[in-house]
Amino acid sequence: ICNWFRAKQNVPLGITTVMRQIIADNEQKDSFTRELDIHVHRLVQSLGGCERIQKTPLPTCFTRHTSRLLWIWSNLLPFAIYPVCGLYTLPTTIAISYSIMGIEDIGVQLEEPFNILPLRQYADNTYDSVHFIESAYASGKYAG
Repeated sequence: ICNWFRAKQNVPLGITTVMRQIIADNEQKDSFTRELDIHVHRLVQSLGGCERIQKTPLPTCFTRHTSRLLWIWSNLLPFAIYPVCGLYTLPTTIAISYSIMGIEDIGVQLEEPFNILPLRQYADNTYDSVHFIESAYASGKYAG
């Protein structure tokens, strides 16, 4: 696995390939083995979907344009609301600008979902589940 990582190869796909080889080498061809193979196949499909999301290029000009537009809008907002708000123009402008820029920041984070998702916790949970299945299978609990 470390060699795949150093060679900048697709480590998750390599791991799933090894998993499928281990399943194929299993001498017991029971329903549990078939079920494991189906789950690994689904994992590979999910992996492909995640890689497509991750590798989809997002135009940086969109984010830059939105940021610049919000900066200009926030700077011109006090002039627009002064006749209505009077002395409360500054706090009102700060509150509105903070809210709008917060929504814009959420949009930027949603453009890169893998930077904000707790992927390590997902991986640890998957590892624990696979370890549980392995120990249950080794103890003969699920042997067909």
